[in-house]
Amino acid sequence: VRTWRSFRAMSESKVKERKLPGDAERTTKDIEKQLVSKMFDDFDKTQTGTLDPNELPSLCMALDVKPWHVMRYVKTNKESKVTKQAFLEYWFDPTRPTAISKKKKEKKATKADVIRAFSKFKEALKELEQVCVSAC
Repeated sequence: VRTWRSFRAMSESKVKERKLPGDAERTTKDIEKQLVSKMFDDFDKTQTGTLDPNELPSLCMALDVKPWHVMRYVKTNKESKVTKQAFLEYWFDPTRPTAISKKKKEKKATKADVIRAFSKFKEALKELEQVCVSAC
């Protein structure tokens, strides 16, 4: 059983699109497009082909994507609704930034950071030396 997370991971990965065995016309991307499209339709309560800002978070949570991220990158129509076409373009855009990475970018130490760390180390050594001298 596949979860929506695995479909999202599949769409965000750099894995090549594969042909399905026994079906020369359909690929894994075609099936994913069908599934995401079906989910969009399921969450479209008004059956208008668009999701309003109240319906969108439910779809995003089902697909394990942050709603604010979708609203930031998906083009909306005049009524601030997301069309199915716009959502599918967002979902299958290989250049879109993802919102699933929870790793924070490591900050590189600057020269000032290194100097500050060594000066604290020197101070700690001096304190340790004083403790040793007073104890002996």
